[in-house]
Amino acid sequence: MIKLLGACFILLSTSAIGFRIARAYADRPRQIRRMRGALSLLQTEITYGSRRLDRICEQIAKREKDPVRSLYTRTAHYLKTLDGVSTFECWKRAVEETWPSTALKNPEKEVLIDFGKTLGISDREDQLSHLVRARTNLEVEESQAREEQMRYEKMCKSLGVLAGALIVILIY
Repeated sequence: MIKLLGACFILLSTSAIGFRIARAYADRPRQIRRMRGALSLLQTEITYGSRRLDRICEQIAKREKDPVRSLYTRTAHYLKTLDGVSTFECWKRAVEETWPSTALKNPEKEVLIDFGKTLGISDREDQLSHLVRARTNLEVEESQAREEQMRYEKMCKSLGVLAGALIVILIY
């Protein structure tokens, strides 16, 4: 009885690990798409609005889900509270702090940080062109993430279950 219970725990734990890794492959394209949507909202606000950047970030945070919400909430907070710090530093700090809670990888991080270098320091047209470039770069990353998802998601699930079965067979 105890052997059977142990075998079930082993099989369940390795399966859970496999499914968790597979979920990261599924979450990445979704989060990139949300990030692109938030940048579209930012582009609309810059084009047609006349509010301050911290207010725009708060508005975007209200409309989005985590981790995008967290990024814009922290950016708005830093823009309000940190005197003498550039917009880029506020953006970069928010990206760095929210990054561990995302399924995104370094290419997306580099795109966002690169975009933050121009945020708030140039005229409207220049910022819009940088927004378009960032969204295009994220679109490329999203298509690559979808390819990785199709390639590895099912494999990770299967490997989790099969690894558990192999361990159970080897132990018992």
